Order: sequence, then structure tokens, then C-alpha cells
Amino acid sequence: MLHGYQRPQNIVTDYFDDQGKLIPYGNRFDGDDPPAESYSVISHPQRFAPLHAVADSLVNWMTTRFNVRCYEDPDLAAQYEIPLDEVVRSIRLVPEDSQCAPVGLVFTKFPGLHLQFGALFTSIAPNCGCDACDDSVPDLCTALEAQIDAVTSGAFVEILDVGKNRLTHQFNVEAAGMLEQSVDLDDLSSTQLAKARAMIPADVSWAPWPLR
Repeated sequence: MLHGYQRPQNIVTDYFDDQGKLIPYGNRFDGDDPPAESYSVISHPQRFAPLHAVADSLVNWMTTRFNVRCYEDPDLAAQYEIPLDEVVRSIRLVPEDSQCAPVGLVFTKFPGLHLQFGALFTSIAPNCGCDACDDSVPDLCTALEAQIDAVTSGAFVEILDVGKNRLTHQFNVEAAGMLEQSVDLDDLSSTQLAKARAMIPADVSWAPWPLR
């Protein structure tokens, strides 16, 4: 639970089609397959701007509540090979306790976010953004908040299982739906594997961030 955090209000904007009808983003196709042409169209990229507002609020919340360093890090954006002219902000938040998972956030002009948690977890919000994907912006914001909740509360886990050749990331909070993501170790570079070995705590559970 994000104690003391409040999502910014009135940040989601309604959008309408050429006939003036409200576009029900997140439920446009009512379970049917989207039209083929919708896969190559991004009608309203600006509708994802609330992700930046929520991420900014989360950064402010983390730096106020926890004993953490927050600094600009252009190298983080470079890791994702994001062109410099597409980067709005590239920051890291590193708790004073090395047993706590660090956070990386790259704000892009799309507008979107590239996320990095712990040793090797990465994701993008939105993952695509095209009309066919039909992302719900409130749902994306909720997922981001849930992931930050897991990381800061000690409910984020990274399991390096050499025997099973898997690296598994888990966000064990209800709001995240107990999200789990796994990758084959064969898909990791030697540098990434060494980073995972060096950073992931022995008991695989990252510690709660220390309060100020």
C-alpha cells in the first residue's frame, strides 16, 4: 500500500471519433478482434501523458518518504538505445541500503515510460500504444503504482535459478495481480548474468526501502 501517496486528479482526457462519439479506450472492441488497419495506427498518443504525471508523483512520493538517492542518469536511456531527442527525463532512484531494489525511469516524448527495477527487470508502458492494443491508461497507471508498491515494500522478488536456466521476477502485491515474468538465462548477456549474480539478494527477496 502506497502510504501517503495520492494519484494526480483529473489527468485522463476523453477522446472522440469523427462522428463525435466517445472512444471507449480499453474496451473498444468488446472482445472481438481489432481491425487489421488498427495495428499500424496510433490515433491519440497524447492520451498516455497521464503516465508521466503519475510517474512524477511516484518519484516525489519515493524521495519524500524513503532514504533514497534520486539523480539524472542519461546512461539509463542509452541502455534502451532511446535517441536523445526522444528522452524527456532519465532518472535513477537508489536506496541507501543495497539490499533494496533500485528503480530506473525513462520518460519519453511518445509519451511513455521505460522502467527498470532491481537487477534486470525491464518493461515499457505502454508496450506498443497502437489502436489495436487498446490500452486503458488508468489500468497502466494502476499497474505502475502496484509495481512501485511492490518494490518499495519488499514484495518484489528476483529468482536466479541456474538449474532451471530461468530468471524470474515477481511482484507479490494484490494490485499487481501477483505479476510474474521469466526469461531464459540463454537470452541474457554475460554482463547481465554477472549483474544478476552480484545484485540479487541471497534470499531472492529485495528488502523494503528504509524510511526517512
